[in-house]
Amino acid sequence: MPSMYILDTPEFEPIVATARLAGMAVRPVGDYLEAVGAEPTVTLERRHTQVRPSIWFAALTGGMVGHIERFDHDVLRLADDD
Repeated sequence: MPSMYILDTPEFEPIVATARLAGMAVRPVGDYLEAVGAEPTVTLERRHTQVRPSIWFAALTGGMVGHIERFDHDVLRLADDD
């Protein structure tokens, strides 16, 4: 399942909340929160986060497992590696 590591800071909390809304399980891992999808593809929409684009585009700076299918101003879609 695709996963992403999100820095555990207040600025990124809206992204964590949106990951949960998208069905991702979230658990702490060091200074990060690991969000793991329950499905082979996970889609997060920026409109749910209300974050500035600079925070949105920094969402994957902690790393990820899988590959990016789409990452633009509106949508982040992660998928399993085949």
